[in-house]
Amino acid sequence: MFIFGDSIFDSGNNNYINVNVSYRANYWPYGETFFHYFPTGRFTDGRLIVDFIATKIGQPFVPPYLQPGINFTNGVNFASAGAGVFPEANPEVISLGMQLSNFKNVAISMEEQIGDKEAKKLLSQAVYASCVGANDYSYFVDNFPNATQLEQDEYVNNTVASNYLHIELLRLLFLFHCRHLQELYNLGARKFAILNIGPRGCQPAARQSEELRGDECDEVSLEMIKKHNSAASKAIKELESKLSGFKYSIADFYTILLDMIKHPKDYGFKESRYSCCGHGMYNAAHCGIEPYTLCKNPSEYLFFDGWHPTEHGYRILADRFWNGKPSIAAPYNFRQLFDLESTPIILSEEHEVPHYE
Repeated sequence: MFIFGDSIFDSGNNNYINVNVSYRANYWPYGETFFHYFPTGRFTDGRLIVDFIATKIGQPFVPPYLQPGINFTNGVNFASAGAGVFPEANPEVISLGMQLSNFKNVAISMEEQIGDKEAKKLLSQAVYASCVGANDYSYFVDNFPNATQLEQDEYVNNTVASNYLHIELLRLLFLFHCRHLQELYNLGARKFAILNIGPRGCQPAARQSEELRGDECDEVSLEMIKKHNSAASKAIKELESKLSGFKYSIADFYTILLDMIKHPKDYGFKESRYSCCGHGMYNAAHCGIEPYTLCKNPSEYLFFDGWHPTEHGYRILADRFWNGKPSIAAPYNFRQLFDLESTPIILSEEHEVPHYE
C-alpha cells in the first residue's frame, strides 16, 4: 500500500516535522492499548484502519515516509495529521500535493533500487489508499461560520473567495482529489482505495466546540460533506470511464461512522458521544495535554479523542471495508480490490482530467 491523507491514516509522519503539538500524537496516552508505552504518532490508542488492512494482506505495518531507513518496496505512508487537499487548510503540515511530491521521490528511488521494469510492476499492483478532505471542511466552517447556503454550495461545487484571507478562488475540492488520483495514475497507479469524508459534524470535538446538546450534530458540516461525497463519487466514476485499467473502491466512511455514533450498542460500544481521552463537555479536547481525563477501557468507547475512533472502532471499520457489501464499499470492497490483477501500462502521454459540471 501507498497511503495518503490526514490523521485517520497518519502513522507518524508529523513526529518528524516542526508542528504544533495538537497535530502530533507521539505522547501518552496515544498508543496505550496496542503499543503500550511507545506512542507512535497514531491518533488512537492502538492501530489504524490501514494497519488492520496491512495485516489482512500479510504485510507489516506501512511505515511513515519520514521515518529514517525505511524500505520503500513494502509500501509507504505519506499521510499527515491535519492535512487537507488545499494547503490553506493547514500550512503547518504536509498537504496532499506535498504528499504526492514525496511519492514521486519514492517512485524514482524504487526505479534506482530495483530497476524500471520491476518498479512499474510493483507500482501497478499496489493499492493506493487515501482519506482526505475533512480538514478542508473544518477550515471552511471555522473561517466562514455564517456562510450562506449559496456559499456552502459554491465551496462544494465551485469556488469560494475571501477578501479577509486574500485567498485566490479555490478549485473544486473533489476535482483536486481527482487530479491527485490522475497524477498517481500517470505514475503507474491502477488500484485506489478511497475513504469518503466522515461525519465531522457529529464527532465529539465538533459537538463540543458548538456546545450541542443531546444528539444534536452540526448540520451545516454534515450537509456540505454529504454533497461533497456524492459529487466526489460521481467524479471518480467518470475518471474510471476515461482511464484504461483504473480500478477503485470507495468506502462509505461517512455512513458507517455516523451509524456507529447513533447506534453504538449495535457495534459493541457503551459510549459514542463522549471520547475516552480529553476534557470539556464531551471530554473531546486536548487528549494527553493537562488537564485531561482518560477512560479505563477504550474498547467501550467509539472515540479515543475528540476526532478519532479507538482501535476497537478502527478494527470494525477495517473489517467492514474489507468484506463489505456494495452499500459499504463499491464497486469493489477492499479485499476484492487487492485481489484484482493489474497490467503495468507505459503511457506515451499523460491523460487530461475530465471536466466536471
